[in-house]
Amino acid sequence: MAIRRRIAAATAALALVMTVLVAGAGANAASAATDDELPVFTTQGPIIDRFTDDTWNPGNEFIFPSVFHAGEHLDDPLGEWYVYYAPHDAPGGINLMYADSLNGPWTQYETNPLVSNVWEGIYDVSHVSAPDAVWNEDTGQVFLYFHGENTTDRYATSADGVHFDYGGVVMTTEQFGQNATETSYNRIFPNPFPENGWEYAMFFMVNDTSNVRRIGLAYSHDMVDWEAQPGWVVEPTAVEGTNVAGPEIWEWNGVQYVLYGSSSGTIFAKRLDENLRSVGDPMPLYIPSPFPPEEGRTSSPQIVEEDGVTHLIFEIGGRSGTTLAHAVLDPDGVRDPLNTRPDDPMYEQCTAEGSDEFDGESLADAWSVVRDGADRIRVENGALVLSSPTTSIDGATIPQLPVPDGAWEVTTELEYAPAAQYQQAGLVLYRDDANNAKLVWSFAKQGQRFDFTWKNNGKERFDSWTWEDSVFPPADMGGTVWLRVTGDDEWITASLSTDGTKFIRIGQPIETDVLAPTGVGVSAFRGATAAPDIDARFDWLRFTPNEDELAACAEGTDPGTDPGTDPGTDPGTDPGTDPGTDPGTDPGTDPGTDPGTSGPEGAVASASVAQGETQTVSAGGFVPGERVTGVMRSDPLPLGTRIADADGSVSFAWTIPADTEPTARCRSHGRSLLTPKSAPTR
Repeated sequence: MAIRRRIAAATAALALVMTVLVAGAGANAASAATDDELPVFTTQGPIIDRFTDDTWNPGNEFIFPSVFHAGEHLDDPLGEWYVYYAPHDAPGGINLMYADSLNGPWTQYETNPLVSNVWEGIYDVSHVSAPDAVWNEDTGQVFLYFHGENTTDRYATSADGVHFDYGGVVMTTEQFGQNATETSYNRIFPNPFPENGWEYAMFFMVNDTSNVRRIGLAYSHDMVDWEAQPGWVVEPTAVEGTNVAGPEIWEWNGVQYVLYGSSSGTIFAKRLDENLRSVGDPMPLYIPSPFPPEEGRTSSPQIVEEDGVTHLIFEIGGRSGTTLAHAVLDPDGVRDPLNTRPDDPMYEQCTAEGSDEFDGESLADAWSVVRDGADRIRVENGALVLSSPTTSIDGATIPQLPVPDGAWEVTTELEYAPAAQYQQAGLVLYRDDANNAKLVWSFAKQGQRFDFTWKNNGKERFDSWTWEDSVFPPADMGGTVWLRVTGDDEWITASLSTDGTKFIRIGQPIETDVLAPTGVGVSAFRGATAAPDIDARFDWLRFTPNEDELAACAEGTDPGTDPGTDPGTDPGTDPGTDPGTDPGTDPGTDPGTDPGTSGPEGAVASASVAQGETQTVSAGGFVPGERVTGVMRSDPLPLGTRIADADGSVSFAWTIPADTEPTARCRSHGRSLLTPKSAPTR
């Protein structure tokens, strides 16, 4: 289970042996390494208030911004920059706002909408939406593309960017084929590879009879007549979720990318080949905050430069609550707010008060159990094990701990193998049977799936249209996942990791005071079905340490980690006992107990060290992107996990505590050593 240790050393030289564990070396590590080729954008906040701005606003939701440099193309424009945008649902409409700088402030055009859902004598549809404004050099006009209905893309033309004449239809589901049920949200641009014989290209979202949204392609010579191309620019993978949409083309450092939104809420980028087909792995460009106003969702990016500054104009917010926002390229920005501690993502080196490693034979006194049943719950072999009874959440057994005051975060490692419909297990936030939330690993019609759902006064919130509350895992995920729920006085959010290294957001945030959970715990069940009863094994449940606890761990003075007194551990157990003494019971923190994952060994001689000094070991010869876990073998001690760099090298470093008594060999102490970094408080 979790190892709490610190290293004692003396001025005598130490010989270290490093054992390497190579695990999960493939997609996630490799993809993460390529993220560095993209810049980081930092949000500047919304540019329009969907509740207070005085403009055409039938549904309190704005989407799909299109940035047009009016000062470059128009005579006497209203402002240097135009942003066309739209309400989403019926009746929709195409709106305009303008400013003299991309930093704003923005002024709404006084007689919005410019285009409505009825164009007398031409069309009468339920809604029009999703504008894209492009300058046509040949005609000297603004070409404004939009959809209405979602089966039909249209265009209109204007000399001043305000007053438009109808142009015609540019794309339909029938024209595209491939079982399309929607062709909409298009972006038009000069073809960056004109050697293929086409002057212009169009990206657009395509839905089909499988209800999976992809990015399609069409070409044109004149921006009016378009020829649909077979196949896809982007197809969604497990990383993006079920849908991709809101496409855009972007050149960065001489490379062409397609940018797009996703069911996961992240704006991704993929490289394009000369046929405008995406290649390689999806790379996150902008990862949203899980909290409002972004609410874990961003899409429809437009990137524009002004006076040497690179701006991102995009949409933010959950479905039916979307608005428009602005971000700028930030060399010092942080792309991923969920993964700020790569050296110890599971806090196994410094767990917080209240955590439980399930080292005993029963739950500690701090636990309570909703609907306790001797046949449903047991603590054995260093894990809390639950059977899966034929019930739902309102009949399930739920071992739980009190929800802390203020900000908190809890993580668990779950071993499970759902293979039949309605089997599910995971974390539960509980007030009562009618008011709860669950983050579960389940099996549904589509196969394995993760869901973050909320039951509010008996009514369950779950989005099965765009799958905003779900994540579909990769086929090769394996039998272990890590689930995390984070809360404060305002919001509760969820995330998960399938590789033990990197977390991704799942689902929509929940208002804390509305859910008002009193307990956080775990559960497993399978509905009233004939699905097999399978065990869910929770290897530990940990609260994230706050800044004071991290500092105490770093100094070796954490008052809550003495053997037998750590809240949440079974009285009489010693969380600092030698790791590996119970072979096979610790799949995540006992390197070397799994003979199938041990990698090569190599001795590394260290220099002399004294109290307060830093000990460093380095090694090479690994595959770039591999996860490497270091272990000091003279007295088994985990040194953490690193990702091998582009040269196949890794390095481990730690500080010898100043109060350590000199000795000629390393000996264990029952404390962890950790350099504090930012983390949620609890």
